[in-house]
Amino acid sequence: MADLRLKSLTAANLPVNQAHSLFQTSIEVSVPLKSFLGTVEKAALEKFIIDNDNFGIQINKNHKSPLTDSLNLSDKKSVGFWREIKNVSGSFINSSDPLKKESATTIDMFIKPYRETEDLPLNSRTDVFTEIVEKYKANPALNAAAGKLGIDSSFAMLETQNNESNTIYKSRNDEYAAHEASGSSLKPIAVASYNRYCTAIEQAANLTPSPEILSLFHKLDELRKKYHALGGNGKATPPPPDDAPAK
Repeated sequence: MADLRLKSLTAANLPVNQAHSLFQTSIEVSVPLKSFLGTVEKAALEKFIIDNDNFGIQINKNHKSPLTDSLNLSDKKSVGFWREIKNVSGSFINSSDPLKKESATTIDMFIKPYRETEDLPLNSRTDVFTEIVEKYKANPALNAAAGKLGIDSSFAMLETQNNESNTIYKSRNDEYAAHEASGSSLKPIAVASYNRYCTAIEQAANLTPSPEILSLFHKLDELRKKYHALGGNGKATPPPPDDAPAK
C-alpha cells in the first residue's frame, strides 16, 4: 500500500484567527477518537490541546477592545434619535392640522424604506444612517417638513451621533487590524504542536493503521485541504513538494 500523506499545508502562513479555527476544528474531530490513539499520538494531541487553548485565550484577550462599550453607547443614542424621528412623524400622520399632516406624510414616505434600519448589524446601520442624513440634507422639502414637525434637530443629532459611531467603529477596526498584523506570540507554539500532532497521525496511519486512525487521518486531511485553499498554501515561503511530510 502506498504511503499516506497529509495535504501539504503551511499553517504558519494562516492569519491568527484562521489558524486557531483550523486547530480547534482539528481537535474537535480528534477527541472522540482519542481512545484509539497510541501513546505517541495521544501525547501529541494532549500537548496540542494545551497549546491551542493558550493560543485562543491570547487571541480573545487581544480582541477585547475598550472602544466596544463607547461604540455601543454611541450607537444606542443614534438609534434613539432615529426612533424619535419615526415616532414623531407617525404621530402626526392623522393630525387634524393639514400642514402637520402633510409634513408627516412627506417624512413618512421618505423613511418608509429605512424603517427597519435599527435591526441591521451595526456596521450596516451606520452606513444606512449616513445615507438617510445625506438624502435628507439634500432635499429642501424634507427639511421644511421636519422643521414643521420639530424633528429637524433630531436629524441633526442623528448625523452628529452617527458620525461619532463611525469614527469609533473605524478606530476599533484599526485596533483589531493591528492585533492581527502583530499576530500572537503563542501562534508559533500552537503551530509547532499542530505540526507534531499531524505528523504523529500520518505515521500512525502508515505504521499502525486501524479503521479509527484512518478515519481521523482523512478528517484531518480534509481540513488541511480546506485551509490550504484559504492561505496555508506556502506562498509566503517556498512551497514544500506534494510528497513532503506533514507540516
